[in-house]
Amino acid sequence: MEFDSEIFKKYWRETEVIREYQSILFTFGDIELPYVFAAEHNYIEDRVVVKKGVVVIKKPHILLPGHFEGPEFKEGFDHANAIPLEAVYLFRSMHLPYSQIANKLTAKEEVEYGSLQDVLERFNEEMEQRENTDTGLVKGPLNGTDVSLTRYSIGLVIKSTPKNMEQFFEHMKKQRGWPIKPNERITDDDIKRLFE
Repeated sequence: MEFDSEIFKKYWRETEVIREYQSILFTFGDIELPYVFAAEHNYIEDRVVVKKGVVVIKKPHILLPGHFEGPEFKEGFDHANAIPLEAVYLFRSMHLPYSQIANKLTAKEEVEYGSLQDVLERFNEEMEQRENTDTGLVKGPLNGTDVSLTRYSIGLVIKSTPKNMEQFFEHMKKQRGWPIKPNERITDDDIKRLFE
């Protein structure tokens, strides 16, 4: 079956984020977001496929012109080229920060016994008991794992963007030694100071 934007949208709609990373993503530097992904088995009833991995979000150290179009999906996101154009335009209009996002499996795929709901509840309770606020728990279609993880990643980037901008200006204020006024332009010298 050819993977196109309509299938991408279908898998996107079928995704549900049960638990997500509880902090704001770093403004400066890379971050690793562990996750557990669960999906109904394609052929066997009462079986759930579980994948464990890490979404790695790499922030650029230097922003080059033309890199303001939001996240770029790399390794482990095989269907990122099927992201609907309207979504790409939306990311650009939201001025989401540029970052490279990759997906790396950290364990072999497992098959669990029981219904999808039971398996999700089991993982959720386990994370709750361990007070694990770093690991995401994502439910989605097995053939669209990377689409579900795209949705998870984008959600975290969007949620973090206002706080990231605030941290960026706070950092710049400290570098400068005086506050930035709302109508003031950020100069090339300001940007250079960030990386000194």
